[in-house]
Amino acid sequence: MANATTSTTTQSGETTGSTTTKASDTEALSAQMDVLRNDLAAITDMLGQMGMRRKDETVAAARERVERMRSDGEARWQHAQAKAYETQDELLESIRRQPGTAIGIAVAAGFLAGLITSRK
Repeated sequence: MANATTSTTTQSGETTGSTTTKASDTEALSAQMDVLRNDLAAITDMLGQMGMRRKDETVAAARERVERMRSDGEARWQHAQAKAYETQDELLESIRRQPGTAIGIAVAAGFLAGLITSRK
């Protein structure tokens, strides 16, 4: 910033610049500071928008993952439940076909449980 300055020299040898040059320098500096302030505000706003966008993307991805995991969990639960009912039906059918064997297994299991729990 080249400004023409008028200066005077006092008897002691000091040089004084004109007040108009100082005022224009101050105004130019003030204008530059206003531009910087506006730029910083724009950058801050842009960063805030980027953060919000990133947050929204992360929340959407997390919700999608939770929904997928819930769906998968329900499918696994239904599969396990179906297998349990199938096993129950097989056991009941086996007991109907061979009631003596079922009673023998129940007696043996009870005897072993009694031995294990009665020992001190």
